[in-house]
Amino acid sequence: RAQICTAGHPPSRLAMVLAFATPSAPRLAAAPTRSAPPASAPAPQSRSPAASSASAQTTRRSSAASGVAAGTATVLGVLGARARRTGTARYSGRRAKKVARASVVAAVAAAASAAKNAAIGISIAGQIAGIKEAEDEKPPLVHKSGKKPKVVVLGTGWGAATFINGLSKREAEMYDITVVSPRNFFLYTPLLPACTMGSIEERSIVTPIRRLLAGKGDYLEAKCEEIDTVRKVVRCCRAGAPGNPSDVSYDRFPKGDVEGKMTFMLDYDILIYSVGAQTNDFGTPGVKENAFFFKEMPDARKVRDKVVDLLERASLPTTSPEDRDKWLTFVIVGGGPTGVEVAADLADFIDGEAGNLYPKLVDHVTIKLINTGDNLLSTYDIGISNESMEVFRKKGVDVMPGYRVVEVTPDEVNMVRNSDGEAVSLKYGCTVWAAGIKEHSLTTKLKESLIERNQTISELNVTSLKAPAKGIITDEWLHVRGSAGSIFAIGDAATVRHDRTLPFAKQLFDAADADGTGVLSMARLRQLFEGAADAFPQLEEYAEYLSTVVELESDDDPRIKPIANLFGACLKRERDAFRKAWALTNERVGDRTARKGFDAIAEDFQKLEADREDGIGFETFKKLLEQIDGNLRPFPPTAQVAAQQGKYLAKILAKGVVTGDEASFKEQSQSVGAFTYFHKGALAYLGGGSAAFDLPVVGPVTGPAAGVAWKFYEASAQLSWKNRALVGLDWLREGLWGRDTSHL
Repeated sequence: RAQICTAGHPPSRLAMVLAFATPSAPRLAAAPTRSAPPASAPAPQSRSPAASSASAQTTRRSSAASGVAAGTATVLGVLGARARRTGTARYSGRRAKKVARASVVAAVAAAASAAKNAAIGISIAGQIAGIKEAEDEKPPLVHKSGKKPKVVVLGTGWGAATFINGLSKREAEMYDITVVSPRNFFLYTPLLPACTMGSIEERSIVTPIRRLLAGKGDYLEAKCEEIDTVRKVVRCCRAGAPGNPSDVSYDRFPKGDVEGKMTFMLDYDILIYSVGAQTNDFGTPGVKENAFFFKEMPDARKVRDKVVDLLERASLPTTSPEDRDKWLTFVIVGGGPTGVEVAADLADFIDGEAGNLYPKLVDHVTIKLINTGDNLLSTYDIGISNESMEVFRKKGVDVMPGYRVVEVTPDEVNMVRNSDGEAVSLKYGCTVWAAGIKEHSLTTKLKESLIERNQTISELNVTSLKAPAKGIITDEWLHVRGSAGSIFAIGDAATVRHDRTLPFAKQLFDAADADGTGVLSMARLRQLFEGAADAFPQLEEYAEYLSTVVELESDDDPRIKPIANLFGACLKRERDAFRKAWALTNERVGDRTARKGFDAIAEDFQKLEADREDGIGFETFKKLLEQIDGNLRPFPPTAQVAAQQGKYLAKILAKGVVTGDEASFKEQSQSVGAFTYFHKGALAYLGGGSAAFDLPVVGPVTGPAAGVAWKFYEASAQLSWKNRALVGLDWLREGLWGRDTSHL
């Protein structure tokens, strides 16, 4: 209390509550000084390396208290932002200043307490050193094969970073790990849209990959150009020294044969494929040349620079009204989470800082959000979609649902309205393209290599690899089909898919056609689908439909049948309820089969003429299976899925069994269950301090309270305490003083 009051200003109630609620916050103005040791006391002995290491670890643990400062900064930043944005009374400005002072004092108090705890922790470092030394004396883990398999990790995204983080140093010693990526840091992509206008600074959401990899493996800043799956070799490249020694913006990863280009080969036993995906322009003319993609950190920086440049250019006295209105029209294409959050951050800037910094221009700014579908955030609950539309309406964002962009010229965005085909053109100053992702070009090459490898080995693998997908096809253990146990794929680069029925059509048909007539009756088809539903979950709903329209031949008493039907319906309801509860925490990819409903299934049978009383032949049976396989759904391409896959793969390698051959993979898969996905919910920032949560069981949650929860979640989800503190302080800075529009 004394520390807060000595700032010369009366503390706010919230600052005092936070200061006293913090477990590590000092309660007194000054701590009593320790007396000096007597002269006769022996000099302190130097601590062992283990003790020093333990002391350092204690210091790092005690620095967790700085996370409280980050949380405090986040709360106070939100309150400061609200006080600043009301803008109608001087009281708000004075209140924001008081909150600012109190927040600084609270943050300093928490930091001082962390330092104090670190000093106290040194005194017990000797005790911890004994434990540390005991851990160090443990024999190193040895791989079951007695060798150190070479593991090459391609990429530094969510999947690769969580895989590296999931392996302990002792577990990593069983392998020779090398990470290859053109990006030497991990990027926390959910907060990338917040960098659009500087709500979050760039370095606050990046973590050097070498820091994650320290003591576990090596990192090479290079780009993988080709993967030879037969010889198990990857070809990587990087540009050499630039001609001008002062040039730091040269192309470090040039395409094709360029003078000075450095190329090298890396052989592997196990390849972790995590290169992600690429922005999908859907072949739309002019997108690459005239629009800004939004997937990497340089993309956010370019958009930020472009917006500031347009505002400064439009403020010149030589600018005509026509050019001003054109330059101040910002178009975002894509109504998914990325497009919505980019539009929200830009709208917050226009509604906030731009009103003070560009008062003559703010009324001429227009933000257009174009979406092909009728609803924003179509994968979320419909209530969240409606709420996002309402928030944007209040902030003046013009949402244009039901439009498809057909061309982007240097001056116009040309669209077609889906309802009537009417052509519409928009003049613009800046266009951001956030309309989806597609398969990475390296993934296409990897598929081709695997298909060639399996031509004489497995027709089933070739068929699976050729199936349309946005990534390389893997089984439920994240093992790439056709790689014989040597390649695992995670994140957006992978499409986890359950076995399709079509490749097994002949075996299934022959098993049901026991009498060899070449025709399956509807009763036999029902029995087949019911028996195979465990192996092929996509057959389950069709089996349920057939059970309602097809009677099995039986000599049972007909009076029993109504009771059996009633019992079966009750059992189905219980099974469906259990499936939904189980899927919340243990969803396998087979559980993601789309359920069409009995009416749609009846139409499928009618179109294929598969409901004939005289039965169906093999060709009709194949067409039916192809229709059924179309209901399989992969996991969504989100950071949640990639992170959980990385952790799962780390657990597999931690067993020390897989060596990169098929035998070791089969042994491992028999002892480790398939990958299951735990959906924690979806969230998106809507602007104006509001956010949206789509939570399992709970449902949609929106509004300012959700906005505060969103900030806390995104800050706490960072990989390090440093990033957590930086994100919290960025929101504090933005809330109190606004965004920085300096044109660097």
